[in-house]
Order: sequence, then structure tokens, then C-alpha cells
Amino acid sequence: MRKLATLFLVIIAFGMVFAGAVSAQDVETAVLDENGDPVDVACPGEEVVVTADVTTDTNIWDPDVEITVDPETGLELDDANAVMIFNGVTYVNDPADPFFYWSDTYQAWEWWIGWVSSMDDNDYAQLFVPAVVTDVGPITVDAGLWDYNPETEVWFLLEEDSYTFLSVPCPPPCPHPPCGATVPMQATGSPLAVAALGLLSIIGGAVYGKLQ
Repeated sequence: MRKLATLFLVIIAFGMVFAGAVSAQDVETAVLDENGDPVDVACPGEEVVVTADVTTDTNIWDPDVEITVDPETGLELDDANAVMIFNGVTYVNDPADPFFYWSDTYQAWEWWIGWVSSMDDNDYAQLFVPAVVTDVGPITVDAGLWDYNPETEVWFLLEEDSYTFLSVPCPPPCPHPPCGATVPMQATGSPLAVAALGLLSIIGGAVYGKLQ
């Protein structure tokens, strides 16, 4: 788990360096492996990172991204350790005041970018959520970018994207470990928030709370 935590933070660091290079009103989602590469095939128990990126060339008054997993049993998302980057500033999810959370109303994961602010021309936001594969078969992550019209009081869909990978049964364990055995996620998860602060201090990033 320590190895994934380190690589997870490296992915975030690269996101801070390269994000915002393309300006468009768009949302993209992906599932990355422990090397930071897109997942093609995985098996239950493997640790991955669910990502989403939003860029815009116009104003989005209250940007919100709905994320669903099909089947729902396909991934176990660790929302407590979700990380958002908004225009280069990094935020760690706070369960008491979250920007990433499960919505019973919409039966979806809500990434509320508006938790920070509205989005203007050339703004970008990124989401990184550690997760564990928990089912077999095709697993699809869908992401829809929504905005809210305060005059009509209506939410409307701007863009959407999806990512699918295949989960297959894991091979039998090696009779003489260690030889490729998968280490499951600990019940308490990984202290990603603390590790994130250390890494970001090294690379010159700053971690802030919610903007007032």
C-alpha cells in the first residue's frame, strides 16, 4: 500500500506540472494502475486511481461532475483520501465538508468543483481518488460535467466521458511467497493526506483549505 501511495502522489505531481495545457470545455476520466498507466486488465484486490479532468474555455457557474461505476460493485472508492487540484492548488477531501462524496439523491459520486469556485476561461480542475477493484467483468467509469442555471434553477449536462477496463479472476497465490501476491488495502487505508503535504512541500506546491 505504501508503494501505491507514493505513486499516487507522483501522479498528482505530474498533474500539477502538465495540467491546463489544453483549453476546452471538456471532461475526461480514466483509471490508472500503480505505474500511472491506464488500466486495461486488472483483478479483484488490485489498487488503482480513478481520475477526472475538467478544462473550460468559457464560464461554468457551478461546475459539478457526477461519477458512476458500472457495475456498482466494480470499484470501492476511498473518498476520504480524494484529492482535487484547481488551477495548480491542491485540496485534500474533508469528510466534514467534502468536495467529493456519495449522493443518495443522484445515486452517483459527486465531485463538486464549485466547492472552490466557478470556472472561467482557461481554468482546469483534476480529481484523484484511490480505489480497489472489487468485481470481475467489464467495469466502466462514467463522468458527466454539469452546470446550474440560477435563473431557471435547472441543472444541465455540458459534457460526458467514460472509461472501461476488464477485471478478471486473479491467478492463484504463489506457493512460496513473495512472488507476485497482491497485498489488499488495509481497512484503515493509507495516510495519503499527510504524505501529500510532504510531497507537495518538496515540489513547491501548496495545500489550502476551502476558499472563503
